[in-house]
Amino acid sequence: MMRIDKLEISIEARAYNDHSDIRHFGRVLDFASGLNLVVGDNTSGKTTLVECLFYALGMEELIEGKPYDKTLDKAVKSYFIYSESDGSQHEWLVKESFVRIQLSNSNKETITIKRNIVSDDNQQNRMFVWQSEIMDKMEYKDCREYYLHSRDDHNADHNEGFYALLAKFANLPIIPVPARNTDKTILYMQTVFTASYIEQKRGWSDFFANIRSYNIINPKQKLVEYLMGYETNTDLVNSIGLKEKRKKLEKLWDTKVTAVKNYLAYNDLYIDGLQTEIKQQKIELDELRIAVRSGSVEIGTYIETLKQRIQELENKQKSSQEGNGSEQYLAVLKRYEQHTEEYKNYCIELVTEADKLDNIREQINYIESEMKRYDSLSKVNNIINTLDVKICPTCHQHLPSDISSQSALTLSQIQDSRNMLSMQRSFLVPMKKRLEAALKNKELNKLYLDKQLRKEEVEVKMMASQSNINLYPLSTNEQFELVDCKTKVATLDEVELHIKEQIELLARIKNGHQQVCDKIKELGDIEEGDLQTAKMLSAFRELLRKFNYTSNNITNEVFFKEENTTYKYLPVIKHGENNEEEIRADSSASDFIRSIWAYYLTLLTDSKRHPGFLVMDEPCQHSMKEASLTHLFEECASITNKQTILFCSSQPKTEENEEEKEEMSSNLIEELSNIVKDKGLNFNYINIDPKAITLLEQ
Repeated sequence: MMRIDKLEISIEARAYNDHSDIRHFGRVLDFASGLNLVVGDNTSGKTTLVECLFYALGMEELIEGKPYDKTLDKAVKSYFIYSESDGSQHEWLVKESFVRIQLSNSNKETITIKRNIVSDDNQQNRMFVWQSEIMDKMEYKDCREYYLHSRDDHNADHNEGFYALLAKFANLPIIPVPARNTDKTILYMQTVFTASYIEQKRGWSDFFANIRSYNIINPKQKLVEYLMGYETNTDLVNSIGLKEKRKKLEKLWDTKVTAVKNYLAYNDLYIDGLQTEIKQQKIELDELRIAVRSGSVEIGTYIETLKQRIQELENKQKSSQEGNGSEQYLAVLKRYEQHTEEYKNYCIELVTEADKLDNIREQINYIESEMKRYDSLSKVNNIINTLDVKICPTCHQHLPSDISSQSALTLSQIQDSRNMLSMQRSFLVPMKKRLEAALKNKELNKLYLDKQLRKEEVEVKMMASQSNINLYPLSTNEQFELVDCKTKVATLDEVELHIKEQIELLARIKNGHQQVCDKIKELGDIEEGDLQTAKMLSAFRELLRKFNYTSNNITNEVFFKEENTTYKYLPVIKHGENNEEEIRADSSASDFIRSIWAYYLTLLTDSKRHPGFLVMDEPCQHSMKEASLTHLFEECASITNKQTILFCSSQPKTEENEEEKEEMSSNLIEELSNIVKDKGLNFNYINIDPKAITLLEQ
């Protein structure tokens, strides 16, 4: 969680009609915990301040969904009209501009972030971060650079991505989530910070209207789950998850047992006492026995009988062979045995070459990964000192403890290191290709050698026949029996090993199932009201009452969507069992705005993971009642451990002044906030009239 302490906008501009007249314009806003009211008239530039705030956080994509080069008002990018003290107005051209923002977190750490808007280098995707408060003079040598809107800007391992820094500072873990067209992506910080901003143009049209999905499946649902911790933090969710896991284990057991029985039946075997339903498995798995159907004998005894018969037949074959044969036969036999040995060695060599190729491929993959890391480093230009970097990003060696703070890792050094890696890769890639080609040829040669051995084997048999050597002294039936026995032994050995592995797997499934059942028993019977969503719903309903929501019966008709869709966890109206509408479709315009207030504030106060602040741009929409607006201020002021920043028009249209057709107060927000102050609630009031961008002292 973090807090916004200060926002500074700085503009250096020159007069349109006198380029030698250069002045310094801008605005500095100080924020506090609890409620911050930023008040000005409709043309004072409040929205410009809001946009600069989120631009400074790298969150400009939340502003109407546009990238950084499409956001921000022309007043901070190109030109603006400024009224002099004598009432005359002049056009000023923006020469340079930047925004700085000071943040603090729950660990009492403070950082200052600077981001250029208009600058000579035209690199708005670089962020400059100081580990200190905002000061008048802040030198670049004391900061660290980070980049954003580029590959790996969320990757904490590279230590150069801005969003990774922001996530760590705000204690917001970066988690994987399901994605379209791929296994998974991450929940980007731009998506998480959607919960902290309701922008003026689209933000009041729906919940999370400015969310960026980034290919995430059901991004709104995943955002709420992330904020509220629904995936891990409730007993009911645990119980549901455990029951689902139990169901999967039971299904897996059934599948594995059926497969084991079918496998045994195919090999004329069976296993007694193995149940298809895991709950009915009473016999210990290590006590189960496999038997042969035809002989009703255990597999071990059957294998031993087969081996004895094999020994008998082989002894008969050996004793029946006659003489040593002719010299020509012995020469052919010797050559065949020699080539057989050479063939075995050739196969071993082939395996060794394949291992060597795999090793080279791993080296190339590692080098390419390192080159990407250097590409990441080259996007910034940071100073390495003992307070920051302990391990050199180039060589991965620990830096000396007395290294000078002026020692810098330059872009040239980064490029040299990358070039070295590129040279290594250019050396290894051709070697890999040569090995792949050589292996392919050797595989073809192996087929040739195998064919030649088969020919020599036939030649040995022919020479044995000519020399009256009986290579097969057994009868035809005995020869078939010998082959059959050997085949059965080999098969049954494999079967026995496979079944042993499957029994061990079933044992793990059974143990896991028992552990899950024990945990479910420990949790006991849990009612739906114990789920955190019920607590969240209760808090949401209470805020609806405070804000005077009247379109529907809050207690009996306002719920959260339960189905697993993009609208899950968002408020709906239920009229009976089968009649359900989104709250937007079944509420008045002003009541829907009240529901947005209530929902975002519920997330702010009750969430487990939240940026820690909420910005509302023009929360008074659709002729809201003044009493409701006052209740909003009261509620925000009472949330002292978090931060709300409301940018309000000093003369909003309310139900009262529309109905009575009276002249509006010069500053209605100030009047309503005084009511809040009279109730003993403190808040930070910032008046930006007449304009947000003003002339600063030279």
